Amino acid sequence: MNGTTFKTCSCRDEATGKKLGKACPKLRRPGGGERWSSTHGRWAYQLELPAHADGRRRNPLRRRGFASLEEVEAELEHARALLALDEDPHIQRKVTELMLSVLKDSKALPPVEEVRRKVRTRQDLNPTVTVAEWMAEFLRRKRKIDATTRRSYEAHIRLYFTPYLGDIRLDRLRVSDVAGMFDAIEEFNDVITTARASGDVEQRARVRYRRPVGPATMHRIRATLRHALNIAIKQDRLIDFNPAAVVELPDAERPKALVWTDERVTDWNRELHDRLGIEQQRRGARLSRANMINVYASVSRPLPVMVWTPSHTYTFLAHAAAHRLSALYRLIALRGLRRGRRSGCAGRTSTWPPGPPG
Repeated sequence: MNGTTFKTCSCRDEATGKKLGKACPKLRRPGGGERWSSTHGRWAYQLELPAHADGRRRNPLRRRGFASLEEVEAELEHARALLALDEDPHIQRKVTELMLSVLKDSKALPPVEEVRRKVRTRQDLNPTVTVAEWMAEFLRRKRKIDATTRRSYEAHIRLYFTPYLGDIRLDRLRVSDVAGMFDAIEEFNDVITTARASGDVEQRARVRYRRPVGPATMHRIRATLRHALNIAIKQDRLIDFNPAAVVELPDAERPKALVWTDERVTDWNRELHDRLGIEQQRRGARLSRANMINVYASVSRPLPVMVWTPSHTYTFLAHAAAHRLSALYRLIALRGLRRGRRSGCAGRTSTWPPGPPG
């Protein structure tokens, strides 16, 4: 159980062609005895491992290719220290599986202190869980949340966590990884802004349904990730540190609002008509409803938050009186529902109103 060290080589028997391994006579110094040759062969070790849960004997851990006796003894002592971290046979089996898994991936044993910390805090020793896998598990467990919150979690996972962090092992997720995700989100904000300002329909089509992510939304994204990682810490003990909790983000200041004055409405309508004309010339035919909506949504506003006057609101409600959601629009306009309440009632109405009513 303490393991053994020995020398081996790749020499073959001249008669049979089989490898001699540690039976090669050249491994010993001339004259016999127990002294090893300093020029022939490489060092190796063998260590018995705990049996499987059903009692089946596990193959010993064999490692070879070490240049010196000191080097092979150091790794053998490293392996023995890992197996001695806990006397519980179940924990020893978990440590063994971790050792074999890490050796297969990195050709090195896991650090003793890192495994000791996981054993002491009873963390899961499975090193293969990725961020994407954990986020899917996190969403599966969240059964007592409303539909709006679930859609928010799903969007954060689909748009941000899976593309930017999904392949990273959960126990190797670092603050720099999370910060890099937010840097990538800001870079894509520039892509969206540039594409929307472009007259190229194909560029605008690539970012259809995507809006720049503001500071407030980034804070919500971080809150989702922090919550999911906290559950990994408290419920499953997969990790012992939450990198999302220490990532710094810009302050989420409330955006200023402007009223749609007559002058601003005139400027906005002028840009809308210019863009519609360019689009019609490009296509050479009557624009479809979908194309007109895309152009309408791409026209920039003076500020992200624009407020209708009472006259604008009356015009809109009068025009929408025959619409199937007219009662909902009237409720939103006259009772000032928060965006989350609006989106919960009518799906995509959280983006209303995009511009002045026409």
